[in-house]
Amino acid sequence: MSWISDIFAGGASGIIDGVGDVVDRFVTTGDEKNAMKLEVEKIVTARMAMANSQAETEMNAKSRIIEAELNQSDKFTKRARPTVVYMGLLFILYNYCVVPTVQQFTGIPVTPFTLPTEFWYGWSGIVATWSVGRTMEKRGIKNKATMAITGTKLLD
Repeated sequence: MSWISDIFAGGASGIIDGVGDVVDRFVTTGDEKNAMKLEVEKIVTARMAMANSQAETEMNAKSRIIEAELNQSDKFTKRARPTVVYMGLLFILYNYCVVPTVQQFTGIPVTPFTLPTEFWYGWSGIVATWSVGRTMEKRGIKNKATMAITGTKLLD
């Protein structure tokens, strides 16, 4: 979560500097300016901490859901991503290899599956995520993202 903190911290300092410029124009005494800047910094820091906390809570919830799915005894849930990949490959093989071959050699008109745009978006997203995760896993890269993609646990 440190990269998120860096992004928000950079944004927070920019906001505080901008507010400081406005305060400088309207507040004339030095003590009032410093008090106003400190108060704005507290408010912005509290909001950023709340945003970070919410993001971390959401990530933890997603992680627990994935972990619960992987720890259950139902093998299909564990193998859902590969099943989607393999079924997509079967649909593609049928549409672009079997159907043209049958039509070429037999002359029998065979209707291929209609694969909607949503199929291609979903299937390619799943394949890309799964492929990147497996590649990272096989290269020995272990982090939270890899574990979430592949469903493995970090060994102590």
